Amino acid sequence: MANTGKIACAVVLGLKLLAGAAQAQPVISEVANAASYLLPPLPGSAIAQGSFFVIRGTGTASSSEVVTWGTYPLPTILDGTSVSITVGGTTTAAYMYYVGPSWGSSGTQIDAVVPSTTPTGSGVVVVTHNGASSQPFPITVVAISPGVYSLNGSGTGPGAFYNVASDGSLEQNTLFNSAKPMQTVTLFATGLGPASNPATEGSETPAQIDIRNGNFQVEVYVGVEEATVQYVGRSSYTGEDQINFLVPGEPQGCYVNVAVYAGPPGNQTVSNFPTLSVAPQGRTCSDADGIDMGDLEVVITSNGFARVGSIALLSSYLDLTIPLSGQLPWDNDTVNGEIVTLFTQQLDSSLGYTLLPSQGSCAVSQFLGYVPVPEVPADPVLTGIFGPVTWLDAGASLSIEGPNGTQPVPKNTNGEGYNGLVGGETITDLLIGGGLPPFFLNSAYDILPGNYTVTGPGGSNVGAFSGDISVSTAAASFQWTNQGSITSGPIPRNTPLTITWSGGDPEGFVEIVAIASTDQSGITPPATTPGILAQCVTPAPLSSFQILPWVLQALPSTTSSTALIPPAYLMVGPVSGAVKIATPSGLDAAYLFYHYLQGASVTWQ
Repeated sequence: MANTGKIACAVVLGLKLLAGAAQAQPVISEVANAASYLLPPLPGSAIAQGSFFVIRGTGTASSSEVVTWGTYPLPTILDGTSVSITVGGTTTAAYMYYVGPSWGSSGTQIDAVVPSTTPTGSGVVVVTHNGASSQPFPITVVAISPGVYSLNGSGTGPGAFYNVASDGSLEQNTLFNSAKPMQTVTLFATGLGPASNPATEGSETPAQIDIRNGNFQVEVYVGVEEATVQYVGRSSYTGEDQINFLVPGEPQGCYVNVAVYAGPPGNQTVSNFPTLSVAPQGRTCSDADGIDMGDLEVVITSNGFARVGSIALLSSYLDLTIPLSGQLPWDNDTVNGEIVTLFTQQLDSSLGYTLLPSQGSCAVSQFLGYVPVPEVPADPVLTGIFGPVTWLDAGASLSIEGPNGTQPVPKNTNGEGYNGLVGGETITDLLIGGGLPPFFLNSAYDILPGNYTVTGPGGSNVGAFSGDISVSTAAASFQWTNQGSITSGPIPRNTPLTITWSGGDPEGFVEIVAIASTDQSGITPPATTPGILAQCVTPAPLSSFQILPWVLQALPSTTSSTALIPPAYLMVGPVSGAVKIATPSGLDAAYLFYHYLQGASVTWQ
């Protein structure tokens, strides 16, 4: 069943953007799995023997892009750049694949393969460019650390998945070319272990043999369902792995998360969670939350782009346990509007409009810096990973009207979208005082039912609009029924976690959000501090959902912290489907939706 892996690496390399200039002295800023892009000390962030890894920094390469592909023997010096890896007194020279400008950020970047003969354990990596060497940078090398490639190269969003046609050919899985249930899909990954023959790793195409055995298992989860795995092994290139699996019957949707769980039985490591598009008959996908890519198919086919407005009503309420202060309530009510032109490539690689995976699915994303107000980190498409998107002007400010009055939603100062605190507090307000009365909640911090209207006066790109969404009394009656028993003590990550609730809109959904940061000591963690945000979505009438250990184990463990801002949370609440509002001039589709989450700071064990 093995097919060529050149497609996946070509996707990754095709995304490189010219940025920054080389420096005389190499400086390493980060080292990560080239597919998952998880940063240390997150689980799954170690680099594996025989895997692709990425080095970012300054001065590690020249300013022009240099790529080698498919030529054996593999070089250990490329454009004057080499990489040495030292673990336990043994030094190996990495096989070089790419040196040049960093994709997605300023500076320079190296893509290389860890030789399979590199010992496991703590060590260092050193980059030498034109005779100048960097300071040693700490790394951890392990036998297995799976990462699955995504189309945007960040490890999130739609994955580098390929539908296998009846003749065995590969067709890229996209929102408009979905996989069908029971169809074979090929994914490309790295980090499934050392080469079967390390002696020929740098000199010839790897053998395409299934590497599973009694001491090495690979499970593929599509949503929360385990898929039938048909092949696990190298693709046709050193360092690149390939897995063929059969798509289960459920779940279906545009953003069904896929995770690889690999390693010795009882000691497996989970990958990142890119998404797969699945539809009953293939072709264009749709989601139960009201997003139907058929709404945009004609305009995308005709123009190569679509103009979309997405407005989110977001309420997060937390019971925080603060050192020396005890319990402290924190409400954060915001409105976020993203009104943009998305080209086909950007749309195919985005995280979607509603900040949610497909129902019956669990998404896992990396964030940096502060523990975020519990929502998905910014979509990489909308933060310039493909270069700037075209942000559209719908007026100087939007506004929202609800049972608690009317609040403005100003345009961001950089002109990119609309965002405003309409109730509650920011982190700064929480620490030093300030803020507003709740907007989406009542004074007792219960969900306030009623009708909410978002309006825009119109601007140079988009005409005036008005959209309504109703929070029903059923949605407002939502109660997380086992919150106290779960959040009262440490939560183990190696056993299933069952969440139960009552109420909720019978036509709506429930979102479960788990958050953990690797910073557990201070008030203001460095902007480079990584953390994990996991989301699961299920229909509200089900009244319970079980988060499986392979999702929980993607979170870093936390301790009883003295940090003023707690590093970990668990939140649950009702979320709506997307309401398609009357489309104003200048847009091809516009959506309105809400997320209401409540929870507490916790400890992940």
